[in-house]
Parts: sequence; structure tokens; C-alpha cells
Amino acid sequence: MESELFNFGDLDAFTEDVPHSAFAKLRREAPVYWNRDPSSSSQDGGFWLLTKYGHIRQVEKTPALFSSHYGLTLADAPPETWGPPWSMVRDGLTHLDPPAHAMHKHLVAPSFAPRAIAALEGRIRSIAEEVISRAVAPRHFDFAEEVALRFPVRVVLGEVLGLPKEDFAKAIHWSDVIAAPNDPTFPKLEGVKVVQEIYAYALSLLAARRREPKDDIVSILAHMQTESGEYMSKEMFARYFWSIITGAFDTTASAIAGGVQAFCNFPDEYERLVSQPALLPTAVEEVLRWETPTIYFRRTAMSDAVIGGQSIQRGQRVVMCYASANRDEEIFPSPDLFDVSRQPNDHLSFGHGPHFCLGAGLARTEIRLLYERMIERKLRFRITGAVRRAKSNFQNRIKQMQVTIERS
Repeated sequence: MESELFNFGDLDAFTEDVPHSAFAKLRREAPVYWNRDPSSSSQDGGFWLLTKYGHIRQVEKTPALFSSHYGLTLADAPPETWGPPWSMVRDGLTHLDPPAHAMHKHLVAPSFAPRAIAALEGRIRSIAEEVISRAVAPRHFDFAEEVALRFPVRVVLGEVLGLPKEDFAKAIHWSDVIAAPNDPTFPKLEGVKVVQEIYAYALSLLAARRREPKDDIVSILAHMQTESGEYMSKEMFARYFWSIITGAFDTTASAIAGGVQAFCNFPDEYERLVSQPALLPTAVEEVLRWETPTIYFRRTAMSDAVIGGQSIQRGQRVVMCYASANRDEEIFPSPDLFDVSRQPNDHLSFGHGPHFCLGAGLARTEIRLLYERMIERKLRFRITGAVRRAKSNFQNRIKQMQVTIERS
């Protein structure tokens, strides 16, 4: 096992940005790196950190060997003895392994299929125009909150899930805590409180939709029946709701804000986009690669294995660092250059294999339509203050980014 090159668990290393220089060193010197973790309760006191693209794809493609069920973050999944609402967390869609994962994913997949997203596109475009118009009126505003967050919240929470506007702030807080539970701005045990709140809200929403269904995915789930004609259980509904609400809008907000920061840092690339709007689809993919909203996911080895010449023992944690894989020099030429015409661009921002993100199509559509509105208006932004990020090694989230509209 290597001498200490980097401590992935040090959140201070992620305060200003993803530590790409540290990851580049790991890719060169220790691509399968044993990261000591003194706070871990596990016997080995650490985890394997993967920083190379090929190694991560290897893990993603073999879920029978590398399980999601024991936790997606460094924290272990709650034990079965805790019961509800913790079963909602432990057995959410993203925590399931095949074949159960495929079966449950299949039930909600039609709501995120291209046809369903195409039916929403007109409404998404309208919301993008409303959000942009409202934000740019004063010329000085917080892009992260007023556009990057507000837009996907209105699309996903309002249009897809059908939640009332008065509940948006609550859902945003839930997402913030789940993405960065160790952020010092949150009270102690806030994560426990949030899990309980989400569970109670899910059951209340289930009862409401069964009484009065609406045209949203929540109603579809609430009235979905088994082969015997029975509705899914409250516990199962809560698991679906947890899976959707915890990954519904925050990653899209991260990509949108990170993309605009990149446009500001690489103004020539933004001018290319303004003059060649046909580059928008490839620009969206480059934004997703560049920002990598979810920095990592974890798996647990179900038996002994070998990755990159390193022996992985059964039960050890394996952390797949997508943010590093998306800058892997062997896959992406000049990876530290932001290029709106980059092709090919087979990034891992939505994962790979069976756990490829269900909402990828919706996220891509949201980002494209919002940037489309910006380009049509020929909006040019200048960042006017410090960019504040969530204190997290899990989600690459810009929480505050003051900008000024530049005059053409």
C-alpha cells in the first residue's frame, strides 16, 4: 500500500474547487490508491480510491463483484435493524444491485424516456425563459441561486414531481444536507432529521395522490399496481421517492453553474458557442465532463479482486472518482482545456453500466434549453466575487456565484 499522497476525506481540499492537480498526480503515481481513513469503523481503516477512467468502468460493469447495496458514499448504509425510515435510504433505487435494480428501474423508466421528455420540452423552454428574464433584470445577481438552482427546481420539483411551490425550499434544504452532511453550517444530526422529514413527506404525498391523482410521476407511482392488483407498499413508494428527490435537481444545478463559470474562464469558447449555436449539444457534454456534478460513488467488494495490479479484499470499500476519470489524459486529449466542440466525449458524469443515471436525458435537455436562451439573448456574464462551494467531496456544487451582465 502506498505512502500517503492525498486524503480524499479532507473536505478542506474541496473548498475552492475539485483538487484536479492532486488527482492528476494519483493517476500518474497511484491510480489505485489506498486512502487511510482513521475515522472508519471498518477493520482495514481505509478505502481504495480509483482515479483512472478504465478502472472505474471495470467496476461499474461488474455489479455482482462490486455492490452498491452497502453504501454509495463513504458512510455505510444503515442496518436493517433500524427499520423505517432508514430502509428508504438503504434500499433506494441507486442502492440496489441487479437483478432487483433493473426490475425497479424499469417501472419508472418510461417517465424519463425520450418521448416523455420531448412532451415536456415546451414547458421546460418556457420556464428557462421566465427564469432568465427574472434574473437578468437587475444586471447584478447570484447566478448559482437565481438561475442554476431555481431553473431545475421548477422543472423537476414542479413539473415532473408536481410538488407545490411552497415546498420547494424544504426540498432544496434536504438536498443540501444530503449532498454535504458534514458542512459546518448545518446543525448536528441535521441529516437524521432530514431523513425523517423526507420519509414523513413521502407518505403524506402518497396519501394525497391516491386521493387525488395529478399528471406527474408521483401519481404514476402512487397508482402503480402489482400483478395481483395491489398498490405498491408505503415502504416501496418511499424508496422511489427518496431516489428521485435526492438526485432530481441538485446535480443539474451544479452542471449549469459550473458551465457558466467555465464560460467566464474561457470566454473564447463561449463566443464560439454564440456564433455557432449548432455546437450546443457538444458544449453540454463538455460542461458535464468539466464540472462532473457527482465527484464520486462508492462500491463494496463482494469477493477478492484485482484492479490495476492491486489486490482488493472482500468487504473493502472502492471509491470511483468520476471527477478524476473525466480528466484522464489517456481518454481526453488536453483534459484541462474547456472545448465546446470536444468529440468524442464519453465522460462518466452519469456513471456507466447498469447504474447509468435514469435522469440523464432530462438533465441534458434542461441544460441545453437554458443555455439556448442565454445564447439567443447573447448574454455575457462576469463573475464579480468569490465563488462559494458546498463543503463536500461528494457533490461538486457551486452555492454562490455573483455575476454581472456585461454590455455588448
